[in-house]
Amino acid sequence: MLDTWLTRELGITVPLVGAPMVGRAGGALAGAVTRAGGIGLIGAARFHTAEWLEAEAQTAREIGGGLLGFGLMTWALADDATLLGTVLDLRPRVVSLSFGDPAPYVQRVHDAGALAISQINSIDDLRVVEAAGVDAVVAQGHEAGGHTGRVGTLPLLQEVLESTSLPVLAAGGIASGRGLAAVLAAGAEGAYVGTALLASPETVG
Repeated sequence: MLDTWLTRELGITVPLVGAPMVGRAGGALAGAVTRAGGIGLIGAARFHTAEWLEAEAQTAREIGGGLLGFGLMTWALADDATLLGTVLDLRPRVVSLSFGDPAPYVQRVHDAGALAISQINSIDDLRVVEAAGVDAVVAQGHEAGGHTGRVGTLPLLQEVLESTSLPVLAAGGIASGRGLAAVLAAGAEGAYVGTALLASPETVG
């Protein structure tokens, strides 16, 4: 069993988070990641209904057990904060608040008993989420799909590790056990993995 802040905090055996890819990471994928020893996050967007979120959460728990997490795009919560309330009613253990200032929402996440984690693309982003009081950050490099910055994962990870006392995870281009081992050796407490789980579903089966 690998021993990191992430495994200790969540009681998991593999320091791996299934990235909350909206439109791809629903309850089935999230549950499979959790069943395999990590934690899968359901990608939730403002167009998702409460009924959809509840159904996906039930699927995730049926497959993976009680551990549940969601990923939210923080900028979308400014338009409709009811999404966060619906997610928190489902009692997740992790809520990823990314791509915007999570400050208005972190306390609500903590009050619900969940960890607040934010993906960042720069040191400027790091300072924003540190001030908001998140529990951990994810250094998301250019190799990651979706909302990424202009710095590669390994250079960004090293810079973030030298710049914060928060637990740091890595995201972007991590597609195998070797990739996970590499970022752990660099000092990360775990990794977000997305596309590789879609390309090789047997890895989480």
